[in-house]
Amino acid sequence: MWLAIISFIIIFSLVVFVHEIGHFYFARRAGVRVEEFGFGLPPRLWGRKKGGTIYSINAIPFGGFVRLYGEGDEFRQEKQAFSSKKPWPKLTIVVGGVLMNLLFGLIAMMIGFWSGMPPLITPVEKYVADPARVESQIVVVGLVDNSAAAKAGLLPGDFIISSGNQSFILPSDFQNYIQAQVTKPIQLLVKRSNQELSVQITPLRNSDGKPEIGVLIDRNVEKANYVWWQVPWFALQETLQVLWLVAVSIGGLIYKLFTTASLPAELSGPVGIAKITADVVQLGWFRVLQFIIFLSLNLGVVNLVPFPGLDGGRLIFVLVEFFRKGKNIPGHIENAINTAGFLLLILLIAVVTYKDIMKLI
Repeated sequence: MWLAIISFIIIFSLVVFVHEIGHFYFARRAGVRVEEFGFGLPPRLWGRKKGGTIYSINAIPFGGFVRLYGEGDEFRQEKQAFSSKKPWPKLTIVVGGVLMNLLFGLIAMMIGFWSGMPPLITPVEKYVADPARVESQIVVVGLVDNSAAAKAGLLPGDFIISSGNQSFILPSDFQNYIQAQVTKPIQLLVKRSNQELSVQITPLRNSDGKPEIGVLIDRNVEKANYVWWQVPWFALQETLQVLWLVAVSIGGLIYKLFTTASLPAELSGPVGIAKITADVVQLGWFRVLQFIIFLSLNLGVVNLVPFPGLDGGRLIFVLVEFFRKGKNIPGHIENAINTAGFLLLILLIAVVTYKDIMKLI
């Protein structure tokens, strides 16, 4: 439990911290004074002022924030105020966090690929043509009821290593081997929870007369040795694929929310993400890095949703100001809309968190 909490706090705070760095950088670049750059959420535990900015560590170790100077109408004549800037600098500040999340995801993807990390969603064969350059195992993902494999004691999550002198790299290798044995007993070397077991199975003929053991298998890629100079291009392709998948998923979620007024069962809040984090940590460094990349890209896309309280909501106000040739929406109206949106987001998080907790009980 503690591992889940600590891992979740570290990973989520890292991704949010990267996001806030984007806002901070573009605000400073535009000449806007940053009043506070906080790690975690208030109340403040420690703070130090440097260059007009308070750098703080806060009591709630969850994400972070950037507080800009002069976001109201009364500051429009002050040079260092956010509200005094033209639409273009405001736009860069608003989307700066999203840009930083996307850049962080791309750089982390390149580092991961150079280290041998498998792709997140794309089949590894698209990037590595030579099977010898891919380290993989055959994993059991399901069993047919009352099949030979089920009766022999195979379980989902088992890794099928070899049979005699025959090792297996691709699912097709294992399937061809089973069919070649007809109905003779075979001895499989299986890895389960880091322990190797020997399992004897006798294939049975299916309705087509072909030998089978009744097991559903997949390829679990452990490591891929990419051509090093191709990695930036591969990382860019994979990043775009993940962004598209996230965008489509979020679009579907919003559509379902507004058409059925219900939340999808697969939607997770902080508690659900914490559980996923704990599971991922158990799977090793590459899976943790994949999760960080996905979370960073996901946060970037989510923040572009044009909803009050998110960066996308603020972006709408900036675009309205841009098309009105610098004439902005009155500050009290913008603040009221953003406050209402923020309260709705808090309510949504509370509902999803409740559903996550009920799933665990």
